[in-house]
Amino acid sequence: MNPSAPLAFALLASLAATALLALLLRTRAAWHADRELLRETFDGASIGMAVADPAGRYIRVNQAMCDFTGYSEAELLKRCYQDITHPDDLDENLRGRARVLGQDEHRFQQEKRYIRKDGQVVWALMVVSPVLDKDGRVTSTLGQMLNIDYQKRVEHDLRTLSAHQKKLIEDERTHIAREIHDDLGQRLTALKLDISLLRLGFGHNPELLRLAESMGGLLDDTMETVRRISSNLRPAALDLGLAAALEWLAEDLELRSGICCRLDIGNEDIELDEDRATVVFRVVQESLTNVVRHAEASEVEIALRSAETHLSLHIQDNGRGFNPKTPSPSRGFGLLSMEERVRALGGNLRLDSAPGAGVSLSIFIPLLDAAPT
Repeated sequence: MNPSAPLAFALLASLAATALLALLLRTRAAWHADRELLRETFDGASIGMAVADPAGRYIRVNQAMCDFTGYSEAELLKRCYQDITHPDDLDENLRGRARVLGQDEHRFQQEKRYIRKDGQVVWALMVVSPVLDKDGRVTSTLGQMLNIDYQKRVEHDLRTLSAHQKKLIEDERTHIAREIHDDLGQRLTALKLDISLLRLGFGHNPELLRLAESMGGLLDDTMETVRRISSNLRPAALDLGLAAALEWLAEDLELRSGICCRLDIGNEDIELDEDRATVVFRVVQESLTNVVRHAEASEVEIALRSAETHLSLHIQDNGRGFNPKTPSPSRGFGLLSMEERVRALGGNLRLDSAPGAGVSLSIFIPLLDAAPT
């Protein structure tokens, strides 16, 4: 054996060890660099970021999260997300985060309200995603909070303005309808009486009699047109109560379209203030208009119920239905108008449909004043 072989092997082993050590040092340096980059990215992010354990306790937060909530880092690390979540948004948050922890979802998103340290309620778009260990188990969650409070306040102001404008329009429609009914209606009635007197006074003159008959027919058509315009602006039946107004809508639908309309208002006398009664009436009116235009239905059912705290309305047709996820300009604005009317009273609207399954529309309106969110 060559006496220099052991020395060569030793030299090679030394070089290999040196190379491996250098590789380990570079890997460690790269790992530290990546970790530092992630730390700087987390801490310096312009949106709120927080890591929470499975129970929801914060274990790391960035400065943007502190600024958003008004708490210091030390204060947040003594709390859990449940402590600063608005009670009305907590259930949805709990359910969504449970799905992420159970790995049923890779991400959960929610528009939610936070309660700041000073008591102010602020809105954020929150996205929660899981943090996994090397075995793929969820060890914690990462939450990212984008401040949308300004957008939400603008949205609220626009809805308030929209509700106010609709109220002004309804008031003006009511005023015009009553002017038409009281003033123009009386004048047309007087003219009809004059024509009747003409028939009596000049019945011996065939030419004048034919003219009076023609005038009478034209006047009857005009009075019917005036009645229809007045009813469309605001049906006189609303002055008799919501039940009477809905009965008028149902009868008018059957008369105009031949569609069978069944109205179920129970055995109780439902009394509502004018704002709520008008909203329910307009929702039913818009829904029946959509049935005539789009549904190709032969039957419609309307059910109205009043509980101690809220009013519910359900409208179901047996028409062709549609896919609610498919945009439809012909329905979009009508549905949006209904939603805004209901939301302005603190209520909510739900629409369900599928091709061939008809359309089901339900609204729930609190009977006590509630501010829309």
